Amino acid sequence: MPISQAAKSLAAFYDFLNRVDSDDHNITYDNHAAGPIVCFSYIQQLGIQTIAINLVYTKPPENKWPVCWKTSSFASLWRLWSTCKVRTLTSATDEMNNLNPPGRRQVFATTTIKNDPATLIATHAVYRDAIASLRAANVKGLVWTLFLQPLLPDWVRKGDANPLGLHDVDEPLVLVNFTVNWDKPANDELVQTTTRCAIEEIERVAMENGAGHPYRYLNYFAAWQRPFEGYGEENWKFLREVREKYDEGVCLGGGVGVGLRFR
Repeated sequence: MPISQAAKSLAAFYDFLNRVDSDDHNITYDNHAAGPIVCFSYIQQLGIQTIAINLVYTKPPENKWPVCWKTSSFASLWRLWSTCKVRTLTSATDEMNNLNPPGRRQVFATTTIKNDPATLIATHAVYRDAIASLRAANVKGLVWTLFLQPLLPDWVRKGDANPLGLHDVDEPLVLVNFTVNWDKPANDELVQTTTRCAIEEIERVAMENGAGHPYRYLNYFAAWQRPFEGYGEENWKFLREVREKYDEGVCLGGGVGVGLRFR
């Protein structure tokens, strides 16, 4: 959809995550609903900004729109086209994978914020404001993308403690992720620095708004980030003890990449 729908997309995202508990689970937290994931992208080759919204429902609906999505603000957003249909998981995954082709320069970085409208707006502003410097540098093949992805209390509070530091989450959280692709190694430093500055600015604003959170999603973190520290000292200690007790060969420490190193 066009970038003119940015404010409405942010509002729809906030509203859906912030739905209060109700006796009608179709319009609150439906166990078959995944997402929403809202993505804002600047595409250098086309010189445009776009929005993509990913809505998933894991039970074949009787109608095109399940009740939980139909009653949300997403249903009324104006869009250029839609690929909404009943499909296999493989088909849906392939569609998303096509947006992130292999063989290109790439960087990830992430942070976590509370579902606070002012902080969501500020997060999008940080993404948007960074485009000017990237455009001025003419970074060839750049796709500068901001993802907003929910982490709901119902998903992490299942009755058992967990080592992620999320056992006491009682409000919706938002995983903020930059996924950035470009063509030339000559632009590595600029893109990586811009991405890091964007994350740090989002974290600064979130802290000012009382909307920051220490959790960092392991799949999305950058090389300079330390996601295990966000789990809390006791949980981090527990994970290191598990490694020492059960992983003498250091499989989790060095055999499968930096993402699983307990440092």
